[in-house]
Amino acid sequence: MKHYQNTFGVLITATLFLLAAGPVWADQESAGESDSSPAVEDVAEATGLDIVLDGSSLTSFEKGLEEIKETSTSNEYLTLEKSIQFLMFYDVAAKRDKEKLAKRLDGMTGRQIIEKVSKRRS
Repeated sequence: MKHYQNTFGVLITATLFLLAAGPVWADQESAGESDSSPAVEDVAEATGLDIVLDGSSLTSFEKGLEEIKETSTSNEYLTLEKSIQFLMFYDVAAKRDKEKLAKRLDGMTGRQIIEKVSKRRS
């Protein structure tokens, strides 16, 4: 019985930590922290993970993901897909709503999304 109490305590602590970390991450984004990834000057010629995603609507976001899929390697796209899945679960502000997540990722490249998730995991 004590083992279950310890496990329950760990789960509650981890949940509270994740809930607390979500708003901090959102505050850092709104404060204008810059990513270390290079900016793509000419968006019209961007390919692969350097395509800037339009998150103004779910349709345009998914269209951008299709463009990335067509112009990147399968491994690159798989990494991006897994990063988006990670954010669907752990980005508290998105509330597991893909449309809200798309709006939060608006203007980011696939590479920036992958880097953001890599930073959160480390």
